[in-house]
Amino acid sequence: MENAGDLILFFGRWHPLLVHLPIGILMVSFIIAWASRREAYGGLRPAVPFTLLMGAVSAVLASGLGLLLASYGGYEARTLGFHQWFGIAVAVLSVGVWWLYRGRTEQRTGMRQFVKWRLSIFSLLMVLLCITGHYGGTLTHGEGYLTETMPPALGGLFGVARSEEPFVIENVQEAAIYDGLIQPILARRCQSCHGDKKQEGGLALHGRAGLLAGGDGGAVIVPSQPEESELYHRLTLPVSDEKRMPPKGRTPITPGEIAVIGWWIAQGAPAEGRVADMEQPDEIATALAQLEAGNVEEALPEAPPLDAGIVQQLVARGIKVMPVANGSNYVMVSAINAPGFNDADAEMLVGLKDNIVQLQLGRTAITDAGMAHIGKLPVLKKLHLEHTAVTDGGLAALAACAQLQYLNLSSTAIGNKGVDHLKALPALTRVYLFGTHVTGAAVAEIQAAHPTLEVDTGGYVLPAS
Repeated sequence: MENAGDLILFFGRWHPLLVHLPIGILMVSFIIAWASRREAYGGLRPAVPFTLLMGAVSAVLASGLGLLLASYGGYEARTLGFHQWFGIAVAVLSVGVWWLYRGRTEQRTGMRQFVKWRLSIFSLLMVLLCITGHYGGTLTHGEGYLTETMPPALGGLFGVARSEEPFVIENVQEAAIYDGLIQPILARRCQSCHGDKKQEGGLALHGRAGLLAGGDGGAVIVPSQPEESELYHRLTLPVSDEKRMPPKGRTPITPGEIAVIGWWIAQGAPAEGRVADMEQPDEIATALAQLEAGNVEEALPEAPPLDAGIVQQLVARGIKVMPVANGSNYVMVSAINAPGFNDADAEMLVGLKDNIVQLQLGRTAITDAGMAHIGKLPVLKKLHLEHTAVTDGGLAALAACAQLQYLNLSSTAIGNKGVDHLKALPALTRVYLFGTHVTGAAVAEIQAAHPTLEVDTGGYVLPAS
């Protein structure tokens, strides 16, 4: 038959509709069977075989339709396997329980031993029904669908901890525009429903090919036209709209992440290139900086008010001063659009010394002389110095930056002597050293001093395709 595949899928898609029938009917039947043991409810006993028969028939039908639907794939194999076999077990056992509750079966001498345990077997059926439903819910709504919206008080009662790690993209400006920025956002926000294990609406977002191919309704990306792109449209619908993505109950996407996706589409949805090579309006520069910042306010005291005069001077020089969060006096300062940033400009930063937690000076004119001013920023946590003229001597000024956690020194003249200065930074957790003169022995030495320190020296070798 030419359209046999479509016909099978058509019948298979009735499974989600009919699967609720055996759940409801079998549960009602179990309640009746349990209650009818008491004399006051003995009149309900004749209803048990009939309701069980209806439940068994619907369970068999739902299982059959489920097998048709599963044959088309698109679901995580392990979870699908559990759901499938538990569902079959429910269908078979429900027929057996109905047989035990039939009047004719009760009268057979050889079956009396089984009839004696029929309520216990019925209880086992209920357990299997719940397990099957759980795996079905996991297939439909994703892993952790029961706990992801659980109130904290209830979660504490059952020992379920719900804590989402901050979404941080390290070194965002150096990241690949698609693989390093867009794909991680889609992986975190969209792939529980549109990934390699499950593709609702035929849409797969775990690779650029699937993203460009679209879903059952056609293309979801129109390069250079975010407003015409269904993906961006769904992300920007009102929260109350049922077509809004991600749906209610899932990890929400932030306004900054939505803006970044729209910006990427407007740039032509490129597959290649670095983030830093793309034109970045102020809104996007802020969103990108926030993706890199993470929870930079953690363990810091309340920041004093910003000096508006200094902020205006920096902005006039093309330097961006952005709050790390709404209402926060802690800021990120970025000179990404001010390559002429120099040592004199660095002196202005000292006026914001208690406010600056992230400083992006990569590809600027900063030198060791300017580092003397950078070393006066006591709450600085992230510092970008890649592609600058800073040398070993300039790093000595960072000794007073006790909060510094992240340092990018890629493509600088830093050598082993510079690494020695980093040993004095107690909070340091990540250092980028590719394109420097630092040797492997020096890296091992600093890691011995900081066992939790991650040192990235580059030199990656990608497998041949």
